[in-house]
Amino acid sequence: MRVAIDCHMVGQPGAGDAGNGRYASCLAAAMASTSAPSDTVSVLLAHSAGRGQLDGLDVRWLPTSNARRLAWAAPRALNGIDAGVFHYIVPPLARCALAVVVHDASFRMFPDWFDRRTNALLNALVPLAIRRARRVVTASETAKADLVTALGIRAEQITVVPAIPSRAFGPRPGAEERVAARFGLSRYCLAVGDIHPRKNLPAAAAAVHAVGGIEFAVAGMAGHNGAAILKGLGARTLGRVTDDDLADLYAAAAVTVYPSLYEGFGLPVIEAMACGSPVVASNRGAIPEVAGDAAILVEPTQLALADGIRAALEPSTGDRLRAAGPLRAARFSSEAMGQAGWALARAIVR
Repeated sequence: MRVAIDCHMVGQPGAGDAGNGRYASCLAAAMASTSAPSDTVSVLLAHSAGRGQLDGLDVRWLPTSNARRLAWAAPRALNGIDAGVFHYIVPPLARCALAVVVHDASFRMFPDWFDRRTNALLNALVPLAIRRARRVVTASETAKADLVTALGIRAEQITVVPAIPSRAFGPRPGAEERVAARFGLSRYCLAVGDIHPRKNLPAAAAAVHAVGGIEFAVAGMAGHNGAAILKGLGARTLGRVTDDDLADLYAAAAVTVYPSLYEGFGLPVIEAMACGSPVVASNRGAIPEVAGDAAILVEPTQLALADGIRAALEPSTGDRLRAAGPLRAARFSSEAMGQAGWALARAIVR
């Protein structure tokens, strides 16, 4: 079977949508590593910087323009392909079986979090993609249930393929020394995300300030005014970092906080756990499903987050979380993702 996965967002020079890109690249690599001799995986890529993240895979190049990519380039790139996997939007003229990844229904559930243009595009194009695709893919049972409720999709049309941390995230001997040299950080609380309303970083910044004695560092922040906003809240903004640097930041952190108001999965939780960081996370969306009992889960308020951070900084609790996290993260493996991806492909090719 020949499968193509749209990875056009991987390696894009702007902030873009890092979560979608990471999911697509991990799925492609996982399916390639679990393929049968007669199976092949190709990736549809638009940015040359993404080539290194997809090393060893067959690349079919696309233009960076969304309209050109979807209207004519993607359908041509799918020639000879049995199944294609796309995010949120599928090419209308594709001749192969299609699956569409929809990570969550937040644009329907919380429309105030999105600008008017984004709402209009998502509400118009996502339902159209769902009708054209033979299967919808999402990363958690929570997201699946929300898609059923918010978009009226039949449950049997949705396949759950959980996300996984990329290979960089795991034990990191010497991380504290490297982080001190690279970023000048010692005792700090790490957050990963942007200034989008649902990420709830101002509440986390206020919580860290209330705890005291610990610096608040934010990696992966996007948006032209995000750094200024977070700096005004007392945060140290690190900008976009490589996976190796991010893994070190997780491993060296006294605690990682993930205060999101809603997530269809919450990948930074698993990344942090894989690196042995104690995690304090919101109890909203799919985060409890993903974290299990290997994190401190709290209401995403300043007060509750501060209490959770204080608890995680206690030596006995921190040690428990450092031991439990990697065991929890190991459940989200490349082998499991690859096998789920091939099961999906075989289900839609009929």
